[in-house]
Amino acid sequence: MSKTASNDSLQTAAKRLNRALDALENKTTQLLDRVQQARNVGEVDEDRARLAAELDEARSRAVAMEDAAREAGQALDAAIANVQAALGDGG
Repeated sequence: MSKTASNDSLQTAAKRLNRALDALENKTTQLLDRVQQARNVGEVDEDRARLAAELDEARSRAVAMEDAAREAGQALDAAIANVQAALGDGG
């Protein structure tokens, strides 16, 4: 093989290597993008689960407050009736 043929083969091999490295870099970038997307999905799932738990707690507190408000209203009604009875006001 002559020097020119050897140089041509070397240049061809170098070009092929560069193309392969470029392809590897592109695939690596794509893979890293997919990993980041998966992390983002995981974060969204975690946020959704946290928000669902907070919503459940808020609903429980709302029910408890409604019950307390109802009881307070009944107690006020009873107190008003007692005051009216004490004052001799029948209604």
